[in-house]
Amino acid sequence: MTNRSKLSVGFENARSAASATLAAATAADGAIAVAVVDENGDPMFMARMDGTPAADVQLAMRKAYTSAFIGRDTSFYHGQITKDGRTIADWADPMITSQHGGITLKVSGQVIGGIGVSGSGDEDRDEQLGKAGASTIA
Repeated sequence: MTNRSKLSVGFENARSAASATLAAATAADGAIAVAVVDENGDPMFMARMDGTPAADVQLAMRKAYTSAFIGRDTSFYHGQITKDGRTIADWADPMITSQHGGITLKVSGQVIGGIGVSGSGDEDRDEQLGKAGASTIA
């Protein structure tokens, strides 16, 4: 019998990743939201700056969920479905998004969660900020 241990992002790691993301943001980024989910896409930690619109809070959650659920960064996922001639509607899951800013959290190649950022006004900048947070996960 094979013993398969399942890794997951813990609360402290989720909080540290979110804090690193917020620390990497500059005044030019505006008010951002950051969400961290576990390997199932369930929320572990969420933070938003004062003045962050509700839409960005929800989008940060969707980006984090997608990166964990699909097991790919959302920017990569966007390119993949575009290449395949598909859309996110093919998944029939209203939480999935292909907007950049969702980063898959992995340890030893295993998905342990996802981090999503929204609100900078630039999807590629959201992605950079998410990577800053993801880099804290060891």
